[in-house]
Amino acid sequence: MRLCASLILLLAIGPATAAAQAGIRVYDVEQIRVDGSLADWRSATFTEVGRGDDASMRFALAADAQGLYLAAEVRDDRLVRTASPGNREDAVVLTLQIPEGRRNQISDIYFFAGVAGRSAASAGIANRVGGPPRTIEGARVVEGPRRAGRGYVIEGFVPFARIPGGAHWDQARATIRLRDVDSEAHPQVESEPALVPTSAPVPLMPAGGAGGALEQFLTSQGMGAARPSHDLHGDVAGDARPERVYVVDRFVLITGPGYRDGTSYSFHELPIQQASDVRSAQLRDLTGDGKAELLLVLRQRNEHGERDLWQVLSLSGERPTPVFSIEVRKATRAGSIDASVRILRGRGRQPPEIEVTAGRAQGLDATSWREAPADDAQPILLPWGPIRSRTFRWNGRSFAQTGERPNPTYREPAPEPPPQQQATRVEPVAPAAPSTEALLAAFRRERGIARGARPRYRFETNLVGDRAPETALVYGRQLVAVGPGIQNGTSWLFYEVPAPSDDDLVNVQAVDVTGDGRAELLFTVRQRFGEVSREVLVVHQLTERGFPRLLQVEVARTSGTASVRNEVRTRGGRLEIAPGRAREWSAEHWPFSRDPNDSAEPLLLPWTDRAVRYRFAGGRLTR
Repeated sequence: MRLCASLILLLAIGPATAAAQAGIRVYDVEQIRVDGSLADWRSATFTEVGRGDDASMRFALAADAQGLYLAAEVRDDRLVRTASPGNREDAVVLTLQIPEGRRNQISDIYFFAGVAGRSAASAGIANRVGGPPRTIEGARVVEGPRRAGRGYVIEGFVPFARIPGGAHWDQARATIRLRDVDSEAHPQVESEPALVPTSAPVPLMPAGGAGGALEQFLTSQGMGAARPSHDLHGDVAGDARPERVYVVDRFVLITGPGYRDGTSYSFHELPIQQASDVRSAQLRDLTGDGKAELLLVLRQRNEHGERDLWQVLSLSGERPTPVFSIEVRKATRAGSIDASVRILRGRGRQPPEIEVTAGRAQGLDATSWREAPADDAQPILLPWGPIRSRTFRWNGRSFAQTGERPNPTYREPAPEPPPQQQATRVEPVAPAAPSTEALLAAFRRERGIARGARPRYRFETNLVGDRAPETALVYGRQLVAVGPGIQNGTSWLFYEVPAPSDDDLVNVQAVDVTGDGRAELLFTVRQRFGEVSREVLVVHQLTERGFPRLLQVEVARTSGTASVRNEVRTRGGRLEIAPGRAREWSAEHWPFSRDPNDSAEPLLLPWTDRAVRYRFAGGRLTR
């Protein structure tokens, strides 16, 4: 089997683990030879699953027009097999979740290595996770020995025609796991390391297809470790072929074979601060032209509070464009107001109607509500206001109002009495801002963090605003910051560090590197590429408008016992990185070349580079 030569290893901010990348890369193949050897997979980047010399593996996937290929090198002290393959013996298990209509086709595909004289290599498929497999007709599996150490190599092929929903395999989400059984007499699964949980699979990324566009986009934005929060399929533009619409971090990405003639993709930056502000996303045709729009609920914040915006994004034009917005939630320190939106089927050939209905209020009423109606969206309907609901429909140019229902409980406000002479005016007392611990407790509840959980890092330092200190904590890979400079002490900043696992967040620092007297947050993230790993320093600055990234630079690389590790110095409000020291590698034995597509600045090499001092200019740390 020969893999396309254009596929190269990208040492971007995203590592070669699907848990950290957007998904699992699937290589194109030109020639097929399933022979139990990895020699034909030399140009593929293998992904590690598990660690150590027992119950771990590295794998790669490929595909042609007929089916899906797997190559894996399994490290295992003992191979346990039976004459009748089942789910209580050693196997490599690929889980596929393929959309079909309104439901998903879920399959567990088992690849069993053979044992000479006892059982042949084979493949099986189950129609649920963990279910008993049945034989796959037309599948081919061949095992072979590892070059060194215990374990085996396995190579397999499964026809798409034998996979439920296989015609749409390129839309699948997937994970892979190694099932390890160490006793034939009492076969029980001893361990089962997985790439990602079966409950949270990641997209398959066919080379050159939608997955390739996603990987290219994330690399260009320096977000290689981000994963899509929504992966949608539908006809949104161009011909009748469906597009793939990703919502990833703060962006919407559109790509597909019929989108822009399959030559490029487009993206749109959402008006939010962080990925978790996308509350929901779906595709629905609201204009009646046969092309779906993207319907989003976005959470926005400022110093006064927060709101949820129900927004319609048109994807059929030259670029994604917001065409309609409705406020559906408003919250202040005093309380909150909600509204609801539903889509009503259009009559005859008319487009659907959008109906927004006033909801409930908590802690607020007509006497305490003091906010002017929004001018950048349809303002929220107030529970005590004169209108109960409104409807809107596309008229060919915009979403126009088509009707409204009055609020039967509405009462005209009583006129205020004239002021009396010598009256004493009592100023209302503004509600006190919640305490730091109250905000942190609310954050932990929202993120599902145990009440007694101890943070890995805690900082008390000035991050934003005046000189009053903020509090920043890191739970696992989740950063939360609270304090007077963050929405006047009424809310928190949340940021999920783009590390493959909690252990791969190597270090966090809060130190001033811009010279403004306020600390920036420095994250050191480890990324793995098969036998090679590296560490990337990512610097963020907290501002009143967001959490911009100032710098990302590689500061260490290792392979086995060989390494190059830079020295990171932070002193006097400045950041300086020196080449540091090399171990076993030298100018003559350095096996890597610099990748121009890498979004991280390159590692400094002791034999060619000098120390670099960074300065803050134009919103970035630059050399």
